[in-house]
Amino acid sequence: MAVSATLALCDTYLMERERDQAAAVADEHPAGLRERRRQETQRELSDAALDLFEQHGVHGTTVDDIARRAGTSQRTFFRYFATKEAAVFASADDSARVVGDAIDAVRAGASVVEGIERSWLKLLDRFDAHPDEHIRALRIRRLVGSEPSLLAVALRNEAEEVEQLTDAAVDAAGADADVLAARAAVSTMALVLRLTIDEWVRRAELNERASVRQIYLEMRRGVATVARDLEAHPPHLG
Repeated sequence: MAVSATLALCDTYLMERERDQAAAVADEHPAGLRERRRQETQRELSDAALDLFEQHGVHGTTVDDIARRAGTSQRTFFRYFATKEAAVFASADDSARVVGDAIDAVRAGASVVEGIERSWLKLLDRFDAHPDEHIRALRIRRLVGSEPSLLAVALRNEAEEVEQLTDAAVDAAGADADVLAARAAVSTMALVLRLTIDEWVRRAELNERASVRQIYLEMRRGVATVARDLEAHPPHLG
């Protein structure tokens, strides 16, 4: 379920960022107006799916229901999303951009940890700066916790991201690549993020204000301590 919250953060951040970028150029070029409308339609469909899933469940909601709620057609829906479940997480292409930023950093010479951290800290900072999106993120988190089909999508998305980041790290290392070490690094970073989101959700459900970035830094320190202990106390084999 922590995976879903991470994706919710990703999606709300990316939709907000793209709307800002589109609005900045909308008055200067017709293409900007089209992009802004595209982002608005995507968000309207996603919001409609979220509302209907909460009211009727995933199985009780059809693509036609979502399209009608958003005031558009089934054909338009499928221009944005491959399935009704995908609508909750916004565009898969959008979500991939955060991962793409991390991959680019690794291929440019950053370590796996540094590359992932650069990308996700930008995401966490933006999320902290937009508290109006926090309620939506919590709604998605609750839905994924109660809808197996949404959880399956979230888990599949995360598994694909781990594979992409691991492949990028291995490619960047070339002949010196240590596949197991790369996978361990990527998986550890994913764990830190999941623990971070879990803790943010826990505090938010208690109506406690908390910075997701600060929680991340606290979790990072905790995992670093564990890593040092593992290094200092190797297992006794025999």
